[in-house]
Amino acid sequence: MILATLLYIQNDKGEYLLMERQKNPNKGLISPPGGKVETASAESPVHCAVREAMEECGINSVSSDWKLAGIVTENKYPHIGNVMIFLMKYKPRISEIPADCIEGNFLFIHPDQFNSHNIPETDKKFIWSRIYEDKDEPFFISLDCAGFPEIKEII
Repeated sequence: MILATLLYIQNDKGEYLLMERQKNPNKGLISPPGGKVETASAESPVHCAVREAMEECGINSVSSDWKLAGIVTENKYPHIGNVMIFLMKYKPRISEIPADCIEGNFLFIHPDQFNSHNIPETDKKFIWSRIYEDKDEPFFISLDCAGFPEIKEII
């Protein structure tokens, strides 16, 4: 199983920092920055968030800047296999859009405009509504992607 993080970073207008991906598996789609947890070095999800925020966004953060919003497990995600994604919210707000990086191009998008962008269906259908709720406790979702493009929540 692959472990990864997605970083939910907002500006003062409530817009989210998203990236138009240049690489597979989400090439051409718009999603939050993030990346794989370095399991060989026993990296934790929060330390992965700190590292990825710096590498992809140029954001210098510390562990206490991050909050676990949720965990998504995807069974048989196409071209990857099984993946567990730690959804990390950045507590401070940012004002500047980061410079583009090798992973993709950044943009701020307000949640009201998500439907007009090429956001992955799993994110639209299962994740974003839970991110907006901003509860104190993290949420947990298990998804079955074996019948992709049809994706089902495992209850």
